[in-house]
Amino acid sequence: MPIYDVQVSPPTGLRLRGALFPVEISMPQVLIDHLTNQGVSIPQPVSGLTLIDTGASVSVVDLSVLRNLNISPIGVASVSTTAGTAQQNLYPARFRLPRAVIDISAVLGADLSAHQIIALIGRDILSGFLMIYHGPAGRITLVH
Repeated sequence: MPIYDVQVSPPTGLRLRGALFPVEISMPQVLIDHLTNQGVSIPQPVSGLTLIDTGASVSVVDLSVLRNLNISPIGVASVSTTAGTAQQNLYPARFRLPRAVIDISAVLGADLSAHQIIALIGRDILSGFLMIYHGPAGRITLVH
């Protein structure tokens, strides 16, 4: 059963813009439970667009989203980019897709605002799916 079946129109748009689709980012359930037990109010999830990035080993969430959700960093990772190696904070997060909720123990936080997306879905999430990339048709299908 497809979780996502994204049709990009025209088909060349998949090559030019990539696989963009809606996602909701929130605190993971373990953090929600912890804060609820302490009587702390839980921030509302943030909705926006995400991009599938098969070149990213770890998923990424925009820093402004993480700040809005009041999620603190849990560690640091060395990240190799085209500009060289950098240190980036790690955060727990939840990705909500149609018919799938994915809690991730550690995503990277980065400024994605220039790309008009709130997250990148990397291979850490994609490893739980079958992904069909049908370039000529301009279609991406994710199956859980």
